[in-house]
Formats: sequence, structure tokens, C-alpha cells
Amino acid sequence: MRFPMTLGRAAKVVTSFVALLLLYLFAVPFILHGAARLPLLVGAVVPVLVLLTLALTFLWAPRAVRLDADALVIERLAWFELRVPYSEIAHVSPGPSLGLLGNGVLRVAGNGGLMGFTGFFWVRDVGVVRLWATQLGTPTLLLRRHRGRPLVLGVDDNDGLSKALKAHLGPWA
Repeated sequence: MRFPMTLGRAAKVVTSFVALLLLYLFAVPFILHGAARLPLLVGAVVPVLVLLTLALTFLWAPRAVRLDADALVIERLAWFELRVPYSEIAHVSPGPSLGLLGNGVLRVAGNGGLMGFTGFFWVRDVGVVRLWATQLGTPTLLLRRHRGRPLVLGVDDNDGLSKALKAHLGPWA
């Protein structure tokens, strides 16, 4: 079974804003001053670093959660998949709803809206978790593991994922 993760409004706004900001920051100096008169750092190195960062963010962006025969798989746009064997999952429960201003969720290290919300986040009453979501204000699913950090997943059909995952794990999850 496959559960898509479509980009929500907040992530679309952040992604569009960042793209327009970068276009402005790098195109305007070229237009006003010409590429030949810009220092090497501004003219070549900084745009390459920014584009590399954006490319990695795009590659790491989540697109779906898939339930295979032996593992939960987080699919990314163009990067390797993250596999979590069912044997590692100890418990499945409703997770926090992500919001712009708190809600007991704080970003520790990760992406806060560019192509999704991914990385390490602190969740009240849980601690630091690995988060994979693409929308704000929607329910998430908290997966506690026997070893390793808990996972918080935000998919389009959260209830469907919860039911399907509990069917794979059995009544003890």
C-alpha cells in the first residue's frame, strides 16, 4: 500500500518565496552590474552553493510512505528510500499536529517548509523525533521504535496509514 504526501499550502508558499528570493538576490546583481564586474565569491561560488543546497533539499523531499511486506518505506523524490522494518516499530499512536507557532513541536535541525518539513524536531512529551511531513495543521502519526529515535509521519490519509500499519504489526502495536 502507498500513502502519498502531497505538498501543503505552507510548504508551497515557503518554496515559492525562497525561489523568488534567490532569483532576486542572484539575478538583480547580474542585471544591474554585469557578471564580469562582480567579485568571484558573489558571482560564482555563492550561487553554486545555494543551488547545491536547493538540489539536495529537492532530492530529500518526501513523496509517500509505502508499506512493503517486511518494512515501512519512506519514499523520496530522487534519493534513496528510508526503510524501517516492522520489527523495529514498538508502538503506533496519533502524533502532534504541526503548526507555525509551536503546538509543542520545535525544529531542532532540519527543513521547516522548503519542499516539506523534514529532519529532527522536538515534540513535547516525546523528545527529539525524526519528522517526515509535507503539510501543516494536519494529523500525524507517531511511531515509537524499540531502538532509535521515534518517527513522526504526515501523509494525506493518516487514518488509512494507521489502520494499515496496525494490521501489519498486529494488536500489540
